[in-house]
Amino acid sequence: MVTLGKAELILTNGKFHTVDRSNPFAEAVAIREGKFVAVGSLAEVMEYHCDGTKVIDLKGHTAVPGLNDSHLHLIRGGLNYNLELRWEASLRLPMRCVC
Repeated sequence: MVTLGKAELILTNGKFHTVDRSNPFAEAVAIREGKFVAVGSLAEVMEYHCDGTKVIDLKGHTAVPGLNDSHLHLIRGGLNYNLELRWEASLRLPMRCVC
């Protein structure tokens, strides 16, 4: 097998929507430094497998790339800030003093 480069993470046996009209679905992806280095069939993606690569079997589940849509509706946010913020999770985080 020819190694094309190390992938830190390979996700297999999943449903990946590529948003590419010529190839709309893939069964595996390889990721290095937070970026996709291979998207396609299991055979294509496994060319990026090396010692130390973490392989996760998604067992047919759909994977969605991270989507961070952080925004605020000013009036609603101002009126309901304490109601919408989930404080219990933040209480488990270590508190840091910024001086």
